[in-house]
Amino acid sequence: MQTQKLAFGMVVAILSISAAIWAARFAPWVDRASAAPNPLVSRVREMKEGAARRKGETPEADELGERRVDPTVDARPPVANQGPFPKTAVGEQVYQFRHMGIGERRAHRFRIENKGQAPLVIAKGPTECKCTISNVATREVPPGGFTEVELAWAPLEADPAFEKSAIIWTNDPAMSEIRFRIAGKVGRGLAVSPVAWHAGTVAEDQAAKAVGIVVSEVAEFKILSVKSVDDNIKVSYKPMTPGALTHVGMLAGYEFTTTVGKGIPIGSFRSRLEILTSLEPKTPLVVDLTAVRPGPIRFLSAVPIVGHALWNAEKTRLNLGRFRHEVGCKTALTALISEMKGKFQMLGVKSSDSFVKVSVEANPAAGSGESQGIRFVFEVPPGSPPVNYFTQKPVHVTVQTNHPKLKNLDFDLEFVSL
Repeated sequence: MQTQKLAFGMVVAILSISAAIWAARFAPWVDRASAAPNPLVSRVREMKEGAARRKGETPEADELGERRVDPTVDARPPVANQGPFPKTAVGEQVYQFRHMGIGERRAHRFRIENKGQAPLVIAKGPTECKCTISNVATREVPPGGFTEVELAWAPLEADPAFEKSAIIWTNDPAMSEIRFRIAGKVGRGLAVSPVAWHAGTVAEDQAAKAVGIVVSEVAEFKILSVKSVDDNIKVSYKPMTPGALTHVGMLAGYEFTTTVGKGIPIGSFRSRLEILTSLEPKTPLVVDLTAVRPGPIRFLSAVPIVGHALWNAEKTRLNLGRFRHEVGCKTALTALISEMKGKFQMLGVKSSDSFVKVSVEANPAAGSGESQGIRFVFEVPPGSPPVNYFTQKPVHVTVQTNHPKLKNLDFDLEFVSL
C-alpha cells in the first residue's frame, strides 16, 4: 500500500513539473522575456522592410498583420502586359548640386519622355529619406509627350558627400522603375576663423593688429560693408589666394587685417565688427575683437596658493585649471602700479559668477621706485558648486580702483571645478 502511494505521488509530481514547463514556454497568458536577437532573423527583417518600402508600404504592420500604405507614395501602376506598349526614355538620372549650404533648399527637374505607342503611366515611388521630395508634373504621358519629376532637398547638417534618391514607377514593362539621384556636398555658408580676433597689446608708440578670415565652403561672395562701433579700429580686407583657400578647404574667402589704435581705454578692450556679405540671408556676421592697453600697470606673475594657475597678460586671462569643488582654488597675481601718488585701493568688484572672490593686498617686495607692488587674489572658495568655464564663457571680473587712469580693470577666469 505504501509503495502504491509513493508511485502515485511521483506521477503527480512529474505531471506538475511538465505542466509548469509547458506553461512557461507555450502558454499565451504568461509573460516571457524576449530572447536575444538572432542576426540572421534581423537581416531577413531588414530585407523585408526594404522590399516593403519599394512597394510603397510601411514596414510596420497594423493589428491585423496587414501592411499600411505610405501616404506619401502613389499606388504602383500595373505593368502593361500586351501591346501597344509605352516606351520610357530618360536623359540624366543623376544631378550634381555640387556645393550646398546647411538649410539651403535646392531643386532639380528630371525629364521623362514616352517614345512608345501607348500612354505611359507615371507614379511617385518611395524616396530614400524624408528630406527628398519627388513631385510629378503629369501622371499619364501620351505617346510622343513628356513629363518632369522634381527632386528637392534642404539639408540640416554638414555632409562632405551626400547622395539622395527617389523612385518613379511606370507601366513600361522594359523600365518599370526609374531611380533619380541628387548628389553633392553640404558645407558652411559662412564661417569666421578664428571665432574671436585678438589684436594683442597696444603700445604707446605702436598699434596692435589682428588677422582673421571670413570664408565659405559653398559659394562665391562679396563683402558689402564692414562696420565698427569704435573709431580707434581700422579694417582692411582682400580676397584670399587660391592656394590659401585650398589650404583651408574653402571655396571663397577674404583675409581681414584689423588695426587697434592707442586711443582705446587702458586695460582690456572689447569691441565687435559687423561684416555684411552678398550671401543670403543678408544678416551681418558679428565678430568679437579684443586687445589690451597696459598703461600704468604691469603684471608680473601668477602665484598659486591652492591649486594651479596660468596667466595670459595679453588677454588678461587667468587659467586656474581643474580642481575639486570641495577643495576650491586660490591664486595671487602680482603687479606693479605706477603714475599714482596715494595708496592703490580696490573700490569694488563685479563678477559674472557670484561665488568667485577677488581682493587686493599690498606687496612691498615687488615694488621699486615710484611703482607700488600689489597682489590681486582670486579665490573659488571650498564648497562652491561644480562648473565648467572652459566649455562655457569664462568668468568675467571687473575690479574698480581709485587709480586716476585705471578706473576699471577687467579679468577673465577659466577653470573647471569637479
